[in-house]
Amino acid sequence: MAAYVAGLALLWQNKSFGRQDAIAELIIFGLAFPVLAWVTTLWARPLPVTERKSAAEMAVLGLCLVAVTAYLVWGPALSEIFLPLQWLASARFKFCLVFVRKLIVFVAIPFLLFRFIFGYRWRDFGVQAAGIRALAGNHLPVVLTLSAAILVFQYFLGGGAAPVRRGELSASQLAIGLPLCFAWLFIEAGLVEEFFFRALVQARCAAWFKSEVSGVAIMALVFGLAHAPGFILRHAGLEEAIGSNPSVADSIAYAIVVLSVGGIFFGIVWARTKNLFAVMIIHAATDLLPNVKQFVQTWGI
Repeated sequence: MAAYVAGLALLWQNKSFGRQDAIAELIIFGLAFPVLAWVTTLWARPLPVTERKSAAEMAVLGLCLVAVTAYLVWGPALSEIFLPLQWLASARFKFCLVFVRKLIVFVAIPFLLFRFIFGYRWRDFGVQAAGIRALAGNHLPVVLTLSAAILVFQYFLGGGAAPVRRGELSASQLAIGLPLCFAWLFIEAGLVEEFFFRALVQARCAAWFKSEVSGVAIMALVFGLAHAPGFILRHAGLEEAIGSNPSVADSIAYAIVVLSVGGIFFGIVWARTKNLFAVMIIHAATDLLPNVKQFVQTWGI
């Protein structure tokens, strides 16, 4: 809360910052969706996973966070140095390249470290056959309600869904593109981000502090701050409403005020279900409408 207030106070002085949007973000994603997530998970039974309080695990987690930060700052550019320019000119190749990089950095390396050093298995990160069965049982209301709520919100109020609202995609493009894009996002965004931020960071922090609330709060901060390098290095602030060349302070503040808040309801779902498949589905639904146009254009649907 202190970080949020400090970030908001700093951004309030930025004339490019959408103040009303920030307040709306707080009300919708900081209050409404977390409450909805809490209510829908009242009857959900969490899957059994192994979570230990271990200083060694926290040290390895810290190394993972440092490595991820380094990747976000320098990784994309370094990974493209030795690739042919004609490959990089292909939107489809870049699409797949980004996915492979994220899969290695956010999933493969952390999993292998925790598998061979501490003996964790996939089931301890919420990947269980019981999780699939739970999606047809007490986890189904959680997934259906939150996915439907976020899709309705995105369609009517989300800026990313404007091309869909304006009819820029044909009926056939939507019929083919929506399910394919959802399947892609289920892995590209759902698995990558939910495994790292929820099943790894949040679970370890919750075990260390013996508090699911602490796990959600710390994970939300890390989730938001992970996006700050992009605002600084790739001038993403132009579309993120903090100016075309945001300062480091503004980028960090924006990450906390806007993006950290958005990670809270995902954290609640993970804390109360321990089902990675459930949060992967909800995450894919969250990103679906804002990304479907680019997906359709990239793959020529």
